[in-house]
Amino acid sequence: MKKYISIILFFFLLYNVQVVHAIKFHNPFSKKAKQEIEKMVQTKQEWEEKAKNIDIEDRNAPAYEKPQDKDFKPKTPPSKKFVKYNVSPGGREVNFYEIKNKLDIKSQAVFDKQLNFMAYGQYYYSPEYNQISSEIYVQKIKQSVNKIKTALSANVLNTRSILAISSGEKEFRKDLFSTLTIVDFSSDSTKLLVKEKIGSATEGIFRNYVWIYYMQGEQSQWFAIKFNNLNEEIKKYYSSANIALDNYRWDIKPLGFSKENPQMVIVEAFAWDKNKKEIFLGLWGIDSNNASITLVSKKPIPIEISANGSIVKEFLP
Repeated sequence: MKKYISIILFFFLLYNVQVVHAIKFHNPFSKKAKQEIEKMVQTKQEWEEKAKNIDIEDRNAPAYEKPQDKDFKPKTPPSKKFVKYNVSPGGREVNFYEIKNKLDIKSQAVFDKQLNFMAYGQYYYSPEYNQISSEIYVQKIKQSVNKIKTALSANVLNTRSILAISSGEKEFRKDLFSTLTIVDFSSDSTKLLVKEKIGSATEGIFRNYVWIYYMQGEQSQWFAIKFNNLNEEIKKYYSSANIALDNYRWDIKPLGFSKENPQMVIVEAFAWDKNKKEIFLGLWGIDSNNASITLVSKKPIPIEISANGSIVKEFLP
């Protein structure tokens, strides 16, 4: 009986050992099973050898395709168009801050009605003297079929530009500013109207003057006239009424060429009393043909001013 029990116990233990080994061998979470499924790469040579065995279709990655937006619209470049320059009669001014910041700048180009000429201002700043001086240049334009391309082909850096008027460059004076601003071209493109402003950074404006640059005939015959006689004529007129304008702060503002009389330059004159109240001194006219001065009106009246010159402006689509 004991022998029989011993045989049964032996076979029972043998069976359990085999079961345990079977479970351990097939256990998918065992470390040994993982190593047998895929052996870890240890060296560069082993990695290169393994990389050679990758199928061709697995080597080529598909090209990236950007997802299409149904509402997407392609961008169009900004358009360039001509716009009138003197739309606010005589309202253009020079930016002193920009001149002092950059020391040397050029203004935007202004084109005449016939697109024969381009004019622009050049401004200089001397930090040592705190002085601003300026020049006006004119350039002939080569005509083409497309007016915008003609305008864009004109370059303010072109050495063929002609010096028309200069101001404040003959001497150095502390805190002096002497700026030239383009007002407009005449309707027949033979004249360029320019405003000169002279003053001090510490004492304010001394006086504005009117310039006309004549561009008739050959280039060698072109010339500029400074109409300082207008200022003297205004003082003389009011002195006859026992008003000495030199005792007041007063000034002029060239508005442009008259629409009714294209040869006439219209200038507004005004003064300030001791309470800084503005006093109208009349609308005055300069005949650009014979340089005669006339009083157009003693009272402020509406008068049409031409806008002959144009600039190129960029518009967003």
